[in-house]
Amino acid sequence: MNIAQIIDRAKKAAGVESDSAFSKYLGLSRTAVGNWRSGVSLPDTVSCERLAGLTGLPLAQVLGMVGEARAHSAAEKAVWRRLAATATLLAVAVLGAAQVTAPAGLISQNPPGLHIM
Repeated sequence: MNIAQIIDRAKKAAGVESDSAFSKYLGLSRTAVGNWRSGVSLPDTVSCERLAGLTGLPLAQVLGMVGEARAHSAAEKAVWRRLAATATLLAVAVLGAAQVTAPAGLISQNPPGLHIM
């Protein structure tokens, strides 16, 4: 998943179709989301939190993806990539455990197991 895909997923969750409408939804300038999409700029941490909340992705995964895009060196990019991957694995583990132990209907109707996002 990349930043453009996160934006598209968040737009869908917000019920808006254009980047301009999504910018308004987030209370940002009209060009903010377009700049994120094109790589001119990237979401700040507060915007990452909003994107994570809308998409259901772990915040650490979104922060890791944005941090990787912002990083300059290959080593720094690798650290951010590991953070995003760790967050994804933790979310899968927690959801899998919750689905096995939670009372019916509280978590998900999906069968327990490994779910890759």
